[in-house]
Amino acid sequence: MSLPVAANVTVDIYRTADPGSPYPGGSPAVAGVPGHLRPAATNGRFGSADWLKWTHLLYLPPGTDVRDAYNSQLDPARDDTLADTVILHDSTVGGRKTAYYAVFVEVVARGTAVQHLRVYLDRFQPSAWPTDSL
Repeated sequence: MSLPVAANVTVDIYRTADPGSPYPGGSPAVAGVPGHLRPAATNGRFGSADWLKWTHLLYLPPGTDVRDAYNSQLDPARDDTLADTVILHDSTVGGRKTAYYAVFVEVVARGTAVQHLRVYLDRFQPSAWPTDSL
């Protein structure tokens, strides 16, 4: 099974998310995963739930271990730190990277040749500017 679109990024996935310090140190839980990132800020701002918003969609291979903290619309005590941080490294400028919060993860096209994960991401502030390529 493969992605329905060509990969355009490689990401590292870290356990936990910390808005106060979104760039974790140490080794990623999952490293070097190919994926397809696309902007989705306009669509990601609909709805009434203040915490269920996203800026990007990331398509990953099936079976990738990426986690969100979503626990139903009725979960007012959700622990957002349980979600993963996804780090995208700039392919043209060494050291430049952007962190994303994993808002929601879903399996798409389950049981077909194009089964994949769709990860709804919310971008943290980039570690370096400019970010015109992100």
